[in-house]
Amino acid sequence: MDVREPARRRALQALSAHVPGAAAGTVSELGHGLDNAAFLAGDLVLRVAEDGHSVRREAGLPAVVAERVSVPVPAVRFAAEDTGVLAYPLLPGRPLLGRQAPAGLARRMGRFLGELHAIDAAAVDGLVPVEDADPGEWLEDLDGPAELLRILRDGVPPAAARRVLAHADLGAEHILEHDGDVTGVIDWSDAAVTDPALDFARLHRDFGPDFLAQTLHAYGGLPDADDIGPRIVFFARCAALEDLAYGRDHGRSDYAQAAERSLGWLFPS
Repeated sequence: MDVREPARRRALQALSAHVPGAAAGTVSELGHGLDNAAFLAGDLVLRVAEDGHSVRREAGLPAVVAERVSVPVPAVRFAAEDTGVLAYPLLPGRPLLGRQAPAGLARRMGRFLGELHAIDAAAVDGLVPVEDADPGEWLEDLDGPAELLRILRDGVPPAAARRVLAHADLGAEHILEHDGDVTGVIDWSDAAVTDPALDFARLHRDFGPDFLAQTLHAYGGLPDADDIGPRIVFFARCAALEDLAYGRDHGRSDYAQAAERSLGWLFPS
């Protein structure tokens, strides 16, 4: 049986409960990643959490964020806690995974992160967890080439002293683009009050060091600039190995190829 079939059934169950009559049609798969699967029913995205994540708590976050940032985020239609399904109208565009960044994206993402990280943590109290993002813990279950793992173990940076509201999974697969414009940032299931380096790390992984430099410039400076750099690189390296293993283990060549490409700038010889 297709491992995604249970997720499809949960999506249909939630759709039937919250949009009567809609489940008579079919749902098509939009994509799946490490933590979620997404399906489309008409113009409604049904994102199914695969780890028991509390979608009801997550449902309150986009409304807080949308008022304060310049990039669209999903507007939640309903959250079905019993099935782990979060539903929102489809945003235009498609993910940037495996594609080149359009001109101006780094500046746009720098501005977006400046806005996001400026949100008072009190505004999302109870909606997202507070996490330390201890770099050492990222190595516990990480798999990959022995030499690259050795490099990571030999250079674990100290944990951050500063925390902000972060998306915390801001990879290319969660950035939507259409006609050269950013049309949305999706999948806020990992959002937390945590180390800001996490939001720069996956941009570094997916788009490279020049993109990162432009993003940081548009961000407007960091109060802990001397400390955050090593954490950005460390988290980017870990995230690349994580995606490499996921892509190879689950037949996702898009993830594996993107991760392999990033190793060139993350682990220069």
